[in-house]
Amino acid sequence: MLRVCLLAGIMALTGATASAQTPPPSLREQAEAGDPVAAFEFGYSLTFPEDGEPDTVTGRYWLVQAANAGHQPANHMLGVVYRDGFGVAADIDRARAFFELAWQAGDTVAGHDLAELILYDYGDERDVAVEILEAILGDVDAGPAASLTLAETLMFDGDGEADAVRAVTLARDALDRDGELYRAHYLLGIGAAEGLSGPVDQAAARLAWEAGSAAGDTLALIALADSWLDPDWGVNDRGEAMALYALAGELGDDQAAAMAAELVDDLDEAETERADLRRRAWENRMGWEPLPE
Repeated sequence: MLRVCLLAGIMALTGATASAQTPPPSLREQAEAGDPVAAFEFGYSLTFPEDGEPDTVTGRYWLVQAANAGHQPANHMLGVVYRDGFGVAADIDRARAFFELAWQAGDTVAGHDLAELILYDYGDERDVAVEILEAILGDVDAGPAASLTLAETLMFDGDGEADAVRAVTLARDALDRDGELYRAHYLLGIGAAEGLSGPVDQAAARLAWEAGSAAGDTLALIALADSWLDPDWGVNDRGEAMALYALAGELGDDQAAAMAAELVDDLDEAETERADLRRRAWENRMGWEPLPE
């Protein structure tokens, strides 16, 4: 009897404790209650889930609710969704509209995305993009990427040597602030090769392109390969060039793949063997897993 009473008492106590602890509302419940931050987080979690398949339709609905409620990160994310066509047909104009809303609200990362979109898809508005990039160069979050994007713009679509020289400075700044902005190595290599930041220095150019190549930058791989075929750069090394073109081709550059295919027929046996050895060495340096035998 005592045992039964004790058991009943324990059950009553634990039951009372459980009933007193009301579980917090779920993210969805908070979103449905009108919390714009919860709506954004819930929409993001559905659109870009860590596990399982995305629910882009429902996710986009909640992102729109968050944006309509004034939560600006939702505008930025909707811009990404429409730019990349994630779960919806790509719509560059709509992406731009969302990026502009976020940028006008002070989202500097959205500003960088807006500038890139304008440069790539609205070519006659280059100056608009440059103005945005100039405005965010000093920003902690978006500044490094803005420096690199502006460097590329000035290097390849600038107004002469002064812009090219500034491009090198911006590329160095981008890399100093974010070591993972690997494309900067390619630009620094151009600067050294053309003497934009001092005397022409082919050795420094190759070092820069090697750093970019090791990080998997296709333009650096191609530039480095080109240098090994250029008689003005000293002794040619067609095996090295072949290996570099092939790697750039594997990373998706069709022109490099074509160069590799054209070069392979011209190599003698020793050069072919060297190309194979150098390719393996580069794969090692790039951290690629060796293919099974």
